[in-house]
Amino acid sequence: MRVLFTPFPASTHVHTQVPLAWAMRAAGHEVRVATRPDVVEDINNAGLTAVAVGGVLDVAATMNPEYTDEPDEIRDEAWLDVLDISETRPEKLTLPYVHGVLTAWTSFVYQNTLPDDTTVELIDFARSWRPDLVVWDTMYYPGALAARISGAAHARLMFGLDLVGLMRAHYLRGLAGLPPALREDPLEEWMERILHRYGLEFTEDLVVGQWTIDPVPPSLRLPVDLPSVPVRYVPYNGEAQVPGWLREPPPRRPRVCLTLGRSFREVVGADRTSVGDLLEAVADLDVDVVATFTADQLDPGRRVPDNVRVVDFAPLDALLPTSAAIVHHGGSGTLQTALAHGVPQVIVPATMWCNVPKAHRVRDAGAGLCIDPEDLTPQGLRAALVRVLEEPSFRAGADRLRREVVATPSPADIVPVLERLTAEHRSRGTA
Repeated sequence: MRVLFTPFPASTHVHTQVPLAWAMRAAGHEVRVATRPDVVEDINNAGLTAVAVGGVLDVAATMNPEYTDEPDEIRDEAWLDVLDISETRPEKLTLPYVHGVLTAWTSFVYQNTLPDDTTVELIDFARSWRPDLVVWDTMYYPGALAARISGAAHARLMFGLDLVGLMRAHYLRGLAGLPPALREDPLEEWMERILHRYGLEFTEDLVVGQWTIDPVPPSLRLPVDLPSVPVRYVPYNGEAQVPGWLREPPPRRPRVCLTLGRSFREVVGADRTSVGDLLEAVADLDVDVVATFTADQLDPGRRVPDNVRVVDFAPLDALLPTSAAIVHHGGSGTLQTALAHGVPQVIVPATMWCNVPKAHRVRDAGAGLCIDPEDLTPQGLRAALVRVLEEPSFRAGADRLRREVVATPSPADIVPVLERLTAEHRSRGTA
């Protein structure tokens, strides 16, 4: 069958889809990956066939135009401060709160990054290529629209916690208590602009998928009651080469990975966590630190501690098996790669998508510690890292989650499931 993948145009979102795309390809299916030109090189480097739709997005500039040329501290007042979608406490998810969040995200985020002309170009491709299945990023609704309009089955592929599924459940319950004339749904209104051109109406699966492919370990997931296909998270770090120093025997003292990832800088254009504070926290500890920082993340006037090796990039899938702990920002790829290798974590979560609640859930599972960015001090981070390295409970908690990851069906294992669900969709459509 033909399978169309539609990632959000950021490298880390492409990386999330690559293992499943290759599982489908290895099973003999035709695969295409369609999105903005920004990530065509990432798709090609993964050995997959790209279809560029629309123009270059440059998500950091699009989402932060007034901050693009400003100092990093000014960026701290950017849109993420007022568009926090990561609230998961049931008592806080009232109808007015959820309506405000969904309205803000629809008008500011989705309509800025997913304009109608790009969506129509993707739809035109889907109508001509005729995929049987569309696997779409939870941040890339044009994939769902293209599936509906071309007649394909479709599924969301998650990269983190299902915040949308949780919010939509609360939202729909709240709307049900209102008179029909007062049931305003910003996502429905936005999508209907496209759907009505093709004589179609909105249905809820365009927001949450006909089913959800979920790589988050079951014990860390949110309480969302939607059709789900669990899949093991398989780390993919993009085009990479194992450096010579990583092929040498592991150091005698514990190795610590220190990283702020790529996703936050891709979307916001700058780090929120002080690199200087991170380096000060690990200075003088009896550990071997590998810090994946680029030159523009470092203060040129600040000395790098002697126990820190700074590298622009290291494939986490190769680095973490040699590491006793990782300190990071809470990004989904980084966090889930650490889960896959059973590495205890110290997380300073940047406020983006599900980083904060995900970090809290890792902490509550006993696999690490979490420090809110506003509470970060070098002394506090040093104390947290020492605890994670020295207290056996954190290694045990991380190993429990690793076993949970390994017990989840691999991308290859779920290919027959997706084939069956797609065939069932096709049979319903022709019945």
